[in-house]
Amino acid sequence: MAVSRSWKAYRLTYRAEQMKTLANWILAGVSGSVVGLAGAGKSNLLGFLCHRTEALQSYLAPQAGPVALISVDLNNLLSNTLATFYRVILRSFYEVRDRFDQSLQQAIADLYQENRAARDPFLPQNALRELLLQFQTQRIQVVLVLDPFDRFAQTATPQLLDTLRGLRDSFKDTLCYIVGTRQEVIYLFDPAALGEMYEILDTHVCWVGPMNESDARQLIAEETHIALAPPNEAEVSHLLTLTGGYPSLLKAACHWWLATPDKPAASEWALALLAERSIQSRLEEIWAGLTQEERQTLSEMQKGQTRVAALAAGEKAGDKKAQEALDNATLYLERRHRCALPRLNAKGLCQRTDTGWRIFADLFAAYVANAEGWGSGRIWLDEKTDELYQGPTLLEDLTPLERAVLSFLARNPRVRHTKTDLIVSTWPDELRQQGVSDDSLYQVIGGLRKKIEPNPAKPCYIINWRGRPEGGYQFFPEGRPG
Repeated sequence: MAVSRSWKAYRLTYRAEQMKTLANWILAGVSGSVVGLAGAGKSNLLGFLCHRTEALQSYLAPQAGPVALISVDLNNLLSNTLATFYRVILRSFYEVRDRFDQSLQQAIADLYQENRAARDPFLPQNALRELLLQFQTQRIQVVLVLDPFDRFAQTATPQLLDTLRGLRDSFKDTLCYIVGTRQEVIYLFDPAALGEMYEILDTHVCWVGPMNESDARQLIAEETHIALAPPNEAEVSHLLTLTGGYPSLLKAACHWWLATPDKPAASEWALALLAERSIQSRLEEIWAGLTQEERQTLSEMQKGQTRVAALAAGEKAGDKKAQEALDNATLYLERRHRCALPRLNAKGLCQRTDTGWRIFADLFAAYVANAEGWGSGRIWLDEKTDELYQGPTLLEDLTPLERAVLSFLARNPRVRHTKTDLIVSTWPDELRQQGVSDDSLYQVIGGLRKKIEPNPAKPCYIINWRGRPEGGYQFFPEGRPG
């Protein structure tokens, strides 16, 4: 089986569920974010969307007008200057100009050639606006696909982000954005800098996770095509069960299959794969992309899976008391983790089954079972008792100032608080009147981190931010992913 790595090798039904979601956005003319953890295939989906336009057409309504999908690879942005940014966008149009009629091809070529070396940002920006006017005249909807947007947003200037918003506002009936990120926009360096775009990208979210069985089987065929004999049906099924169809895990497992002529019994594949560094690194990347709350939820879920397996092994699965115990455990998990479960399900990392919630892949379940330290859970304030908790654990050993600061942060999460704001809002009047130094605040934050952070040297709950004239702290109650 000869395999081509070009976009043409992808079947038109690739990532059908996500493609339907993106088609609906495009039909509505709205912007959104495509979010996928490391190795989930986010960039592959966006590349397929832009390069296999005939696939998109099969999901659009018959009355839909023409659509121009322009892939802007932000890895090619050598500097975050306005001039460079708009030249890169013009070049992206230029590289796919043959998709359009002769008049648009000529306009794209002329505007790109005239501005390819421009240093004045007004010139390429104005050229792009002229180009959009021509698309508007021909009633062609333009979709700029910006990936990786999260890395770009970390260093983009407010002025650059403002011009993106302004461009969309000027061409609302013609232009929308689809951006690719590894995390939701709330975890960007400074979500507030996105302004109105934040609300747009946070409202429309398409998660990319494990592939469906059809796509996963196709990937196995492609990755193992050089073998003298392809994997048999039992081996394919085992690869799917172990990896859950998660692209990076499935590719690494296929490479192990190819490189291991004397394979152990199928029951020992999991242990053999978990010993592979390539598998370990991919599992670590998935785990690192989760919040502390999500990690804790998965850890409890994994324990539930172990209990189900034990019942099945003891042939007690049909026992009424055993079933009641499982049902109660499922209800407890759903009550306690009502915020995290829907998010993990949307990411494709777990699903509800007849025997309760289950982690999507055996390899990942084994990794969760052996992960060093469970997730520490969400930090929350009981409004009735004014007590602070981390997961189910009452935070009892806080000093009065630590309690005041953490209570304030819990009531005002994800907001960028300046150091002065924190001191004014949490220090008693008599202490403030005597004067409070930054060092005093640092000591309180340091004390809190020792008590709530899994690794105080790499905080995930209380995050520093730098600014002028002063910086401060930002609080993520769920524990921001790495």
